Amino acid sequence: MNSLVRQKHTLIWLCLAALLILATALRLYKLDQGLWLDEILTDMLNVRQPLGVIVTTFESENQHFLYTILAYFSYQVFGVSAWALRLPAVMFGVASIGAMYLVGRTVTCVRESLLAAALLTVSYQHIWFSQNARGYTGLLFWTLISSWLFLRGVDDSRLRYWVWYAVAAALGTYTNFTMLFVIVAQFLLYLVYMWVRRAQVWRSRWTGLFVGFGLAGLFTLLLYLPVLPQLFTGMGQETSLVQAWKNPLWTLAELASGIQLNFGGGIAVVAALAGVGAGLWSYARTRPVVLGLLFIPTILCAGVVIALGHHLWPRFFFFEIGFAALVAVRGTIVIAQWIAGRVFKWKEPIPFAVSSVCGVALVLAAAASVPMVYGPKQDYVSASAFIQANLQPGDVVTTAGLTVLPSQFYKTNWTVVEDAKELKALSESASRTWFVYTFPNVLAADSPDILELVRNEFQLVRTFDGTVGDGAIMVTRFDHVTAIQSGR
Repeated sequence: MNSLVRQKHTLIWLCLAALLILATALRLYKLDQGLWLDEILTDMLNVRQPLGVIVTTFESENQHFLYTILAYFSYQVFGVSAWALRLPAVMFGVASIGAMYLVGRTVTCVRESLLAAALLTVSYQHIWFSQNARGYTGLLFWTLISSWLFLRGVDDSRLRYWVWYAVAAALGTYTNFTMLFVIVAQFLLYLVYMWVRRAQVWRSRWTGLFVGFGLAGLFTLLLYLPVLPQLFTGMGQETSLVQAWKNPLWTLAELASGIQLNFGGGIAVVAALAGVGAGLWSYARTRPVVLGLLFIPTILCAGVVIALGHHLWPRFFFFEIGFAALVAVRGTIVIAQWIAGRVFKWKEPIPFAVSSVCGVALVLAAAASVPMVYGPKQDYVSASAFIQANLQPGDVVTTAGLTVLPSQFYKTNWTVVEDAKELKALSESASRTWFVYTFPNVLAADSPDILELVRNEFQLVRTFDGTVGDGAIMVTRFDHVTAIQSGR
């Protein structure tokens, strides 16, 4: 019997190791593609600064401290490159799959834990963010590992779990402030545990409060102490130009679009949503704490962001993808077992085998979208090369809006125009005038006169698509000679 148990444990760890190796390979592939706007901001404004400046400067929410520090050291070791900038995201992404398994084993069985880890391994969104030089996979990792330590601390009560919980919570907050919503949710759930177990003998009931949450607050304060005065001016100061991006309905639509992309079609999405519903129902009956860890931080985050009038980006909720995977896997298993056992009246082990096959099918359906993740996020490099290859003597290349910083980063020497009048003057003095832009919604809100002029008088020459929503690079051109000949 002991030999069989050891063989089972060996097989489990081999499966997990295989998932981690596959996850690493999927996230390292094409890691060196061109950077997109947010990554360029991270590189130019944060990572390239001296370490002393990094840890003492907080100018905006773009500063993800722990990620910036790790990327800084990645540059020091490997040199300045796109893949070195993204390497910490890869490391956190792979580590979060291991953390996913740990959380899963705390709330469910080995089969579902491995399937949830496998689902993250091949998830389009998970791979995308693991190749994005920002702190979101770090936030996911700290969310999962702190949740695991929180659950272990509640069940086991050993001091070490709460000390490590405090470390994880503080590092998560140092990665991204969204971690605060996770910590508040865990705190509220701990109070619920205290109330439910109020009549039980629970000698360490105060350990979680004072050691876990108390030390988490202290460690976080110490980490942010060098920039504490700056937090009040840097937080929540983002200017919201596009009103639609503050609408929760837009966020839900984007999340639904992401689900459809991940599972490759409408029918698969319906099946996935049915599985999520069944998973929610099952966890509500067996381990409702999973629903608390899924929904409480989400509701808190959405409420605060909406109240601040901030853009409600779908990426704000990426940190919950692990619990969403657990729910989706549980729902798939429950539905498959119900159909096999109740509808077809099959006896065990057939329902178990059928549900396992359906769980694997869920993972394979997600894996079908993996090839689409490897396109450029924003293809500034190809757009610049195309323009350079087609330039003629007397041409001028212009840009405005959110393309300005990337044009500086890639050293394109494009002329920045401030308004339509300036662009019009350039177009009348040059033989041909190119205008390059991206995020048309932002340009329409910030410089509507420029966008109107471009759409009326410039010809769209080529569009360079990317995986960032609305982030295609538009290359347009105005031919002054042709315009004169046509009487424009």
